[in-house]
Amino acid sequence: MFGTTIWLLRIANWLNWIGAVLFALLLAALLLANEHFYPAITQAFEVQGQQAVEAVWTWLVSACALVVPMAVCIHLIFTRLIALLRDAAEGRAFSEINAKRLMTVGWALLVVNILDLVFGQISIWASEASGEYFGWTFSLTGWFAVLLLFLLARVFREGAAMREDLEGTV
Repeated sequence: MFGTTIWLLRIANWLNWIGAVLFALLLAALLLANEHFYPAITQAFEVQGQQAVEAVWTWLVSACALVVPMAVCIHLIFTRLIALLRDAAEGRAFSEINAKRLMTVGWALLVVNILDLVFGQISIWASEASGEYFGWTFSLTGWFAVLLLFLLARVFREGAAMREDLEGTV
């Protein structure tokens, strides 16, 4: 089971980077060839006015720009989970290094949630300015997951200390 999960996480990490590269290319195209893209947005939203056109353009560029730091955080999460699973498969789950890995996953997920809030604020602003709905909903699930990961890191740290004490007494 560990091997399959590790394999799936590796595939997910590759897909994460493929998506990030595609969005980075779209961002580059938007910024370098905006004379082709901006008129299309202007034509689609000219009825709502110039403020709507600017809002849609800002939303599009911002959404593409937020993908890259998000992909870095997701990469950190996937690689740390893979390392945790490897250690768990070898019977070394409760270790100081795994506690640090869980803390890294927690911090990365915190950044993901903050970036999601930034994206949400931009989406709300663009929706109001353009009259279109840009699809964002606030969720507490990720924030609770961050707290859970920090608590698990503490549990793993305590488990590692208990394991060291047990090995020292034997």
